[in-house]
Amino acid sequence: MSGAVMSAVFYCKFMFAIIFLLGSAPLFYVIWMVLRLATLFMSRRTYERGDEFLYSLYQKMVLFFCENLSDLQMIFYGDLEDLTRKKENVILMSNHQCTVDWMVADMLADRQGSIGCIRYILKDSLKYLPLYGSYFRQHSCIYVKRSGRFQKDQAEMQLEQLAANKTPFWMVVFPEGTRYRPDLPSVIAKSKAFAEEHGLPVFDHLLTPRSKALHLSFRHLKKSMDAVYDITVGYTDTISVRDGKVTRLDAPTLTSFIMGYGKCMHIHFKRLSVDLIPEDPEKFDIWLQDRFKEKERLFKRFYSDDSSERGTFGSGGKRNRLPLVQTLPAFLFFFVASLPFWSSISGLVVYFFMAVFCSVVSVIWAILQA
Repeated sequence: MSGAVMSAVFYCKFMFAIIFLLGSAPLFYVIWMVLRLATLFMSRRTYERGDEFLYSLYQKMVLFFCENLSDLQMIFYGDLEDLTRKKENVILMSNHQCTVDWMVADMLADRQGSIGCIRYILKDSLKYLPLYGSYFRQHSCIYVKRSGRFQKDQAEMQLEQLAANKTPFWMVVFPEGTRYRPDLPSVIAKSKAFAEEHGLPVFDHLLTPRSKALHLSFRHLKKSMDAVYDITVGYTDTISVRDGKVTRLDAPTLTSFIMGYGKCMHIHFKRLSVDLIPEDPEKFDIWLQDRFKEKERLFKRFYSDDSSERGTFGSGGKRNRLPLVQTLPAFLFFFVASLPFWSSISGLVVYFFMAVFCSVVSVIWAILQA
């Protein structure tokens, strides 16, 4: 096959993935609205089961493109057997580099059969995203403002409701609060200055973690949860070697992964017993700093000048890939459901206005909830 043909195939695959992923969002939102109306007078848990199933379908469809259809290789380290042994209610905490980090939670949860139960601690500004913003709020995700503007009362109320309703959860938290990006040295410098000022560890490959949202989640969900999952994610594409010296690059975007540029992802997984985690705020903060010291140790190896260590989190890494049968049905569901709209001009017009209407409704809802 000639280079021109291969490029054309590659471009078509990428465009199809982007159009389908973005185009299926309004359809998902409409199906969710129908589900919400249909279960309006039923029990909360009945609605949640339907919502979790619908959310798992959508995320499995995303994984079909990002993991099965791409050339992505995933290498796991640590307690992977603990992940797949049984379903659990957990808090998942991770370092944060790029938009793909959100997908890592999906990839892990689907291997346990818990992908529909993912909830996120999200930046407050994200609630204004058309469609997604209002949906994530009712999916028991929690929007928080950073630093001194942290809205403790609102977050506490939502966490207490989550526990009281006995809602299954994978609560995903990024303690760094924002992404570590080498192309934004001012953010990294500000983080280091904060650590030095407060007598905290200074990291080269991580931002200083903040414990407020994580500790609040732990305190309110402790009696309902089985463990804390501590994951560290590294991307091979961020390693640049010149004259034997390593420079860290920006992590690839979600678009890069769909295009096939993100070739390899390394995930270190550690299951932590709830009983071994202190609830006292000061001791909890020390515990969190110690966990990030371990992440820093892993990254020093990952970006080592020593080629025998570079690009891994240690020995024992295992390749693991989702079977196609686990994601293909979800893609086919949304593909078939979209056909009546996408197969004619009139259908596309209806779909366009449906997307605009749902987007406007979702943004107005977010503004009213603010």
